[in-house]
Amino acid sequence: MNENTYKLLAVVLLCTTIAAGTLALNYNYKYTTLEEDYQTVLGELEDFTALVDIMVDYGNGTIVWYNETRIQTGADLLEVTGLVCDIEYQTSDFGSFITSVNGLEQDATHFWIWSLYEDEWAMGPVGADQYSLHDGDVVGWTYTSYQ
Repeated sequence: MNENTYKLLAVVLLCTTIAAGTLALNYNYKYTTLEEDYQTVLGELEDFTALVDIMVDYGNGTIVWYNETRIQTGADLLEVTGLVCDIEYQTSDFGSFITSVNGLEQDATHFWIWSLYEDEWAMGPVGADQYSLHDGDVVGWTYTSYQ
């Protein structure tokens, strides 16, 4: 190769490097802008939502946690449980009660009960549709025996 070919190759490589650097800076700027917009929207969203932890104990040693589940402020436990699990429920004069979670149905010997954790687990005081969740609540569903 002659000297002109080397010069042309050097110019092409220099132009390619400058173009790649410019594109990288452009994409970095766009990424940074989107990240800032995301953080702004997330901050605004936090004003209207709450984070709760939901535990599902299947009674056979399997326990699944849905931690930091973002919910609408004031949503009830029944509604929120339906967001993270496939549920079936019955409604009575005392409120709504879950009869099946993710295909595990209550039967003649077992049923689903919900509890609220505040220093220790305590049985839910009302039906799941009557308990409004609050930011930081820790609630659990347990498949338990009638005995």
